[in-house]
Parts: sequence; structure tokens; C-alpha cells
Amino acid sequence: MNKQNFADNLRLLCNYKKSISEVCRELEINRQQFNKYLSAKTTPSGNNLRRICDYFGLEEHEIYLPHDEFEQIIRVRPAHELNVASLNRPELHIIDELMTNSTMDLAKYEGSYHIYYYSTSFPTQVLKAYGMIFKEDGRYFIKWIERLSQKDKSSHNDFIYKIKGMVTGLGNRIFISGYEALLQNEMIHLTLFPTYKNKVSLLSGLMLGVSGTDAREPVSQRVVFSYLGKHYDHRQAIKACGIFEEDSGVIEEQIRKHISNDIDPEEKVFYARPL
Repeated sequence: MNKQNFADNLRLLCNYKKSISEVCRELEINRQQFNKYLSAKTTPSGNNLRRICDYFGLEEHEIYLPHDEFEQIIRVRPAHELNVASLNRPELHIIDELMTNSTMDLAKYEGSYHIYYYSTSFPTQVLKAYGMIFKEDGRYFIKWIERLSQKDKSSHNDFIYKIKGMVTGLGNRIFISGYEALLQNEMIHLTLFPTYKNKVSLLSGLMLGVSGTDAREPVSQRVVFSYLGKHYDHRQAIKACGIFEEDSGVIEEQIRKHISNDIDPEEKVFYARPL
């Protein structure tokens, strides 16, 4: 039986679902194993083949048909018979694939970071946040905490913002997409330069989101991730977070330089600054 036909047909079926992860969860098939089916590296065992076909409402011989012929069958078959949602878009599948199948080895980036960028509410102050990149079920994620207290002033009013997201590496750049976890009323997107050294130290890039003011203007700003280690004391790291005056001496000069949001006269767009 043709492995490529099976892979192409299975991928088409998955395009109608919310995500490949959803298919794997509902089928109780390991995601890495399922990826081998999609890439035509192997075909499923008899047991898994029956589960896949039962899940999509197909006969076993149908999923091995030539792809053009299979596509014709799927187009005329009612969506409810295939256990798929007719309104699901292939774009969802592609984004899921991009966020899952990193083209970079992100293992060395796992661990804790202090994250630095200028506050959108207080333009002369730098926000020092805490983030952790970790791997779970074959994917990379980030948890990010902003502690909005002015550490160099006598203030006891703390506001906590939590961001959760996914991390992937594509085209020799690190991409992060996340959302504000408490109110769920905003998303953020980051693109970072990788490091070419064996050990991670500082990562610089750009962050896109909305301002912390009532106007919620879309904003783009430079950001620096400072690596703390793979097994760092989370409480100590969070305790050091807050908002600092840019000239307080707390923020290192190299970090201040790379989060400065100035633009050179000859530049027409806003660039990150490589370290």
C-alpha cells in the first residue's frame, strides 16, 4: 500500500479538524508517531489504522486511494459522516504545524529568564519580568510574569500580569506567540535572534502587543531575554522583578542599549538590534 497516498489523505482529513493535536488526543496516538504517518515515513499498525478510519468514518481501503480520487470522495461526502467540521480552515492546521515542528533545536533555550523592555505606561521606566521556556508533549511553551511594582520606590501596590504562549524556531529565528492569561483580552508576538554560542546568555528581538494604557494602542518595542539557568529559583527570580527607572543602575548598560526604542534617521522601519 502506498505510504505517500496515505500521508496525503490523512493530512487532508486533519485539515478539517481544529488541530493535529486534537486528532492525536482523541485517537490517543502519540504525536511523534502520528507525525511519521503524515510525513510518509511509516504507516500505522492494523489496530491504529482501524482507529483512524473509524474516527474519520472511512473504510480502510479508502484512505489508501490515490490522493486525487480520495479528494473527490471527501468533497462530496457530508462533513458529519467524516467526523469533521466543515467550517474549519487549513490555515489552522498550517499554523499548528509551524508552532509544533520547529526547524531549530530549542533544547538549549529551556530555562528561566529575566525579560527587559520599556514600560508602555511609564516611558522612562524599564519593566523587568520573569519568563520560563519549557518543553511539554514535544512542544515548547513559555510562562511569563510581569510584576508591576516600583522596586526602587516605597510602594506596596503590586499588579501581576501572566502571559502564556508557545515557542518555535523557524528560519533561524525564535518566534513566540502568547496571550494574557488572566483577562484573556490581548495577545503578544515576539521574534528573537537566536544565539550562536553553546551557552545562552542574552537574546534580543522585537515584541508586538498593546499598550498598558486605557487607549490600548498597538505597540512594537525592543526586548531582551537574559538567561538565568535551567534550574533557577523561581521565587527569587520573580522577587527581583518590577519597574525601574532607566538610570537607576539596576538595568545593565548592554541591556539598556538593546531595549532602547530609538530609530536611526536612515531607517524607515523598526528593527531589532542583534547582540
